Amino acid sequence: MNQKMSELLHEFPVTDLKDEDIPPMFLEAMREGWSYTPNGARVLTGLIPDVASPYFDVLQEETLINGRGMIDYDLPPTGPERTGSLLKRCLSYAFGVLDEASKAFGDQEFRAYVSLSLSGSNDDTMTANVTFCTTNPSIEPYVRDLESVQNEAIVELSLEDRNVWN
Repeated sequence: MNQKMSELLHEFPVTDLKDEDIPPMFLEAMREGWSYTPNGARVLTGLIPDVASPYFDVLQEETLINGRGMIDYDLPPTGPERTGSLLKRCLSYAFGVLDEASKAFGDQEFRAYVSLSLSGSNDDTMTANVTFCTTNPSIEPYVRDLESVQNEAIVELSLEDRNVWN
């Protein structure tokens, strides 16, 4: 977890995560389950694109298919309510998906990456992203050094981290 994410979680404590916090589209993707691609990537079945694309490696395939920006159109455009709600949605989704991955694959090798950052537009809108991938000692991690990330708040989560929020 980088410094910025620590600060956000201190400012907006998130507890009592539940499936009801997850937007319907994300809940549906989580409940549709998991698949393996021909390359061996573990992907959420409901997020597999209709047209196959070439990927550099399994990590790239997993993160590109499994990664999504969190739904936020129903939240205020700015302010603490937006940030707190985005954090809770992202963490609920991340831990729900990690739980389903553990059941599907029988291991705890999956990780979620939750990031929050300003949209890059002129309006300073906070946006969020969640992606999932398998850890593999023979491949570089998805984010090499969380502490060095400058322009966003980011955390890497395993299923074991759920105890912190429940």
